[in-house]
Amino acid sequence: MKKTTLALIAFLSLTTYTFSQSYSTGMMELSTTPGLEYSAQIDVTSDEVTLTLIGPSDRWLGLGFDATSMTSGRDVVIFDGTDLTDRHFGYPGQPNDQPATGFTPTLDERQDWTIMSNNVTSGVRTLVATRDRDTGNVNDYVFTTSASSINLVWARGFESSFVLDYHGFSNRGITMQSFTLSNEEVVATEFSIIPNPAKSRFNISVPRIDGVVKMEVFDVLGKKIYTKELNQLSTTIDISKWNSGVYLVRLATQNNISTKRFVKQ
Repeated sequence: MKKTTLALIAFLSLTTYTFSQSYSTGMMELSTTPGLEYSAQIDVTSDEVTLTLIGPSDRWLGLGFDATSMTSGRDVVIFDGTDLTDRHFGYPGQPNDQPATGFTPTLDERQDWTIMSNNVTSGVRTLVATRDRDTGNVNDYVFTTSASSINLVWARGFESSFVLDYHGFSNRGITMQSFTLSNEEVVATEFSIIPNPAKSRFNISVPRIDGVVKMEVFDVLGKKIYTKELNQLSTTIDISKWNSGVYLVRLATQNNISTKRFVKQ
């Protein structure tokens, strides 16, 4: 009976936690033109993709996946001033990699990206959006959960406008980036953040306090922006001065590191 009880306790302890792996390109510098810098980052977990675009706030921003040109059928997203639109390259009557003047990638019938935050500061837009890693949509690229490389095409508006134009070579390019494995961490399913997303504050709750519980918060660039030691089961965190965007909230004890994603509206 004693052995059975110990085995049950061990099983319940193991099911409290799951191992999570994530892969990231890190922040990619796509354009370094002074005043028109454009960067992007792709983070992939087993079931979700998070895309971060940072660029001029006064024009459209685009990124194409698994492509070295505007190749027919390839997946592309474009922020049009309001939405992150889900599109694909290619249309009848034109060579696959030679877009006609004024050509606009075709809108997908289903829009799979959800904007989590859209923050503009001093003329620079930081846009964070998510979608399923595999949407089941034939026009959407399926991101892999392994250390790999991806070809990307990028573009931004040539002028201060959200009209989709493609003239000029200084406003577009291609790159190949590698996904690298982020540190494997233990994710506690019982650790909760409510509400999420939130605007001014959230409550972080744990079922128990075993020794010192250190809370750390990181932005999408990996910069630590907040620390606190938790000494009670529920703690209210004031986030009114945080910028809008996606953050990682990490709880660390002597034996475990637990992480959850949080969105500041």
